[in-house]
Amino acid sequence: MTSPVKALFEPFRLGNLELPTRVVMAPMTRSFSPGGVPNSKVIEYYRRRAAAGVGLIITEGTTVNHPAANGYPNVPRFYGEDALAGWKKVVDAVHAEGGKIAMQILHFGRYSYQRSLVAPSALQAPINPYVSHALTGDEVEQTIDDFVHCAALAQHAGYDGVEI
Repeated sequence: MTSPVKALFEPFRLGNLELPTRVVMAPMTRSFSPGGVPNSKVIEYYRRRAAAGVGLIITEGTTVNHPAANGYPNVPRFYGEDALAGWKKVVDAVHAEGGKIAMQILHFGRYSYQRSLVAPSALQAPINPYVSHALTGDEVEQTIDDFVHCAALAQHAGYDGVEI
């Protein structure tokens, strides 16, 4: 019988995904991408985790292309050639170390620091003094399309999965 600790470091199949270990890194938004673009430090951060034996890395929260999607400075985005090129380097670095990587896509909604808040309703968030703009039906559809578009871009960039 394999010990529980040893089992963490053995290969594992998760659906169609072959993981080198059962160790999974949860998403942790770090705000280390100036202008929303992952740089060499971000690439190295994820590469080191894969090299250390993390089988599946879920990226930090990365925003869709919506005016109010980003909640805080230096949170990465998943649109624009510069940001997509940076994320592609992250994917390549993780794969080069034998790891797998999934993109976490997000929209801060009413928990943004910005005044241009959007949310399913116009309720005020307890942590934010601004009242949200309630999304219209068309805006809800557009936001869904933004997530679908990012998921397709992630697939094209070589990500092993997407987390929403």
